[in-house]
Amino acid sequence: MIQFRFGKGFTLIELMIVIAIIGILAAIAIPAYQDYTAKAQVSEGIASAGQVKVGITEFYTTKGLMPPANQYNINGGRYTSTVSHNGMGVIRIQLKNASPVTSNIRSLIIFLSPTVNNGMIVGWTCNTANLSNKKYLPSGCQ
Repeated sequence: MIQFRFGKGFTLIELMIVIAIIGILAAIAIPAYQDYTAKAQVSEGIASAGQVKVGITEFYTTKGLMPPANQYNINGGRYTSTVSHNGMGVIRIQLKNASPVTSNIRSLIIFLSPTVNNGMIVGWTCNTANLSNKKYLPSGCQ
């Protein structure tokens, strides 16, 4: 004779609890991932400016003045539209205004200004004109 045993497996309430826990974790993880993605995209722009920073620094070191505007411009990368500079050495980084750039940082403009001491560029100051919440900027820019 065959006997059936009941009581093995999960009850409906146990399954509902598991689904609720997964939902809560997703509600926390998705915004954190979006912030991480936006920071990575902004970092690409800052990294793209590295070539321009080197050019400006070399020019200033050898000639004692800032290079003419737009001498070291570069076209952007995957997320960066343009990297340009003015005659005062201020670098302007503009992110793209379309996908794949995260919607909350599209068209973001970041400025890198040289800090000059004793005839040498000793550092760069980071600032932005159109982002009130600076949480997407790298730690050196906040």
